Order: sequence, then structure tokens, then C-alpha cells
Amino acid sequence: MNLAIIRVIAIVLFLYLTWRNLKGDYEEEKLVSFGWISMLFFLFFGRLAFGLLNWGVWESWQDWLMVWSKPGLDYLFGTLGFILSVFIFGRANGWKFFTFIEDNLRNFLFFLFLMLSDELFRSRFDFKVIVFLLIIIVAYLLVLWLSKKYRSFVWYKSGKKGFVFLFTTFFVNLGIFLTLLLFKELTFLLPLSLVISLTSLVGLFILGEVFGSINNSKKD
Repeated sequence: MNLAIIRVIAIVLFLYLTWRNLKGDYEEEKLVSFGWISMLFFLFFGRLAFGLLNWGVWESWQDWLMVWSKPGLDYLFGTLGFILSVFIFGRANGWKFFTFIEDNLRNFLFFLFLMLSDELFRSRFDFKVIVFLLIIIVAYLLVLWLSKKYRSFVWYKSGKKGFVFLFTTFFVNLGIFLTLLLFKELTFLLPLSLVISLTSLVGLFILGEVFGSINNSKKD
């Protein structure tokens, strides 16, 4: 029960921080709705993916719904669910995707930190969970630094929103890929994390208009 409390605290804090930190730029009522919807997306996709990737871990269909008594979440798919909720909810309310997700990125990473801390206690300090936790901590620190610095990068001429999100996605998924490779876990998550990482890297080049700069340099 004590471990379940950590997850409840993680969700409540995410809802509160989303409202408190973003209420100056977005409608408060919609932020509250988004908070609940994004958590539902995260839990649904994370729970479903965990059950499918570890088929047979639960004996009955009721076990799939017993989130607290029978824990099990896939954080990569849960995060993809969260990103999907940002896209759907933002599109419905006319919010720019990159702007909104970057405004809420630190809150979500803090949420992941608390959830993984709970996972760490449940696993009795499994080394793999420690590595994932360190990846999230470094990602959070990178977000703090990049949010203030990325517009000053000489090679990033466009200065558009999206850099912090794409770079963080690239870094985290590369870390997941290398960790799974280190522990020789040849699951579906291994190629998926690599694909997401490389896609984010290409997105960084496109966003920074690097390809256009290269073509212009060749013409000159």
C-alpha cells in the first residue's frame, strides 16, 4: 500500500504542477481536463503494452484492471500515450503541439521520476531501473539547461519551439535502447526505442533547417 501511495502522489503532483505552471498561458479548466486525460492515456497505453509484451503475467482479465494490487506498466508506451493525448487535446483546443508539450515537459519528467522511484522500491533496487531513473534525471537537467540556451545555438538558426522536446526524446530513447542492449533484452522495445530516437534526431535537423543550409552551401 505504501508503494501505491507514491504513484498516487506522482499523479496528484503532475495534475497540480500542470495547473500551477501553465495557468498563465492556458485556460485553467482545460488544463485540469488535460491533466486527467493525459494520465488516463499514460496508464491505459502503459498497462495495455505491459500486458501484451508480457503475455500471461496476469491470470484473468480483472487483473489487467488491478493497477494498484497487480502493478505493471510499460513506460515507453505510456509516454507515447501521453504524447498522443497532448496532440489530440492540443489540436482540439488550438494549442500548438511543440509549444504545449515543451511547456509541460518538466512536469511530465518529474512525474516519470516519481513513478520510476516507486518501481525502484518494488524491484528492490534493480540495477536496470536505477539506470532508467538516472536517464530521466539527466533528461530533466538537460531540459532545464536547453530551455534557456537552445535559441543561442549558432547552428540552430530557426530558433523554433520543438528543439527541447525532440532532443529530450532523442536522448531518453537512445538511453533506453543502450540499456536494453546492455542487459541483452531483445524485445520489441529495442528496435522501437531506436526508431523513435533516430526519428527525433532527423526531426532536429529538419527543425533547425540544417538540410536547407547544407543545400545552400553546396549551391554557393
